[in-house]
Amino acid sequence: MRIVAVVVTYNPDVALLAEVLQSVGPQVQGIVVVDNGSGNANEIRGIVRATAAHVIANKHNFGIAAAQNQGLAFARAEGYSHILLLDQDTTSAPGVVGDLSRNLQALEIEHGAVAAIGPAYYELNSKRQTRAYRAKGLRISRVSLRGRSQPMESDFIIASGSLISLAIMEIVGGFKEELFIDLVDVEWCFRARAAGYRCFLSPTAAVDHRLGSGTVGIGSRRIAVHVPIRNYYWIRNALWLARQPCTAPAWKLYFISRSLAFLATYTTVADKPALRLQLMCRGIWDSFSGNLGCFKRGRA
Repeated sequence: MRIVAVVVTYNPDVALLAEVLQSVGPQVQGIVVVDNGSGNANEIRGIVRATAAHVIANKHNFGIAAAQNQGLAFARAEGYSHILLLDQDTTSAPGVVGDLSRNLQALEIEHGAVAAIGPAYYELNSKRQTRAYRAKGLRISRVSLRGRSQPMESDFIIASGSLISLAIMEIVGGFKEELFIDLVDVEWCFRARAAGYRCFLSPTAAVDHRLGSGTVGIGSRRIAVHVPIRNYYWIRNALWLARQPCTAPAWKLYFISRSLAFLATYTTVADKPALRLQLMCRGIWDSFSGNLGCFKRGRA
């Protein structure tokens, strides 16, 4: 197994990015950083040179899906067998890639080809560990990974930290660039599942990850808060995904209900509520109008 880490950056905290690269470097056979037109691109290049990684420097932000596909093309051209996707703020504990690769090989022996395997990441803002998600009928079960030692199937896994073989990518296809950001990984996992390939989480693989820039409390729950434009992308893509044949009925209901919850929540407890409402309404319109891709002001 020859693995290249594909790290997508956009205006990253360069000190944290250095930690990300240093933590994964000894565990993989190569690193490629795909930068989406960051304002601190020169600093990024300096960090990349110090870690002997390769850099693909985009002049503009083409979105995370396009950047991941660029990393995938690099992996093919350089003869790698697997890609490890990483966000700019995901640090890997020692041995996590070995854990993922061993479990992936064992799962392939047991189940045949597997779509992807990801770690049981710890979300630093909400201070919660990820869970496995499984749809059955019109219900979605959330299964804790605490105390477990064997990989668990999940309808989707987040991209950051996921290990995927290039052979599976050839069958399922790359990431859908029209979504730009938000739910890109979910759409790919649903598409893989529809093709007969399952995703798994390894409870014994540990990474730290950050969702959003912070959290706000809603009763006993805490939800991630992103910059307002991310509300646009999430609602637009969620309502688009709810209409796709690869999406299970329970997830269709989830995306619709969650979009309504977004409208109620982010216009009452988050900053810039008027702007968020405007962007979410625009996201609804663009989803049903088929206006995907990068957000463009004034587009009808």
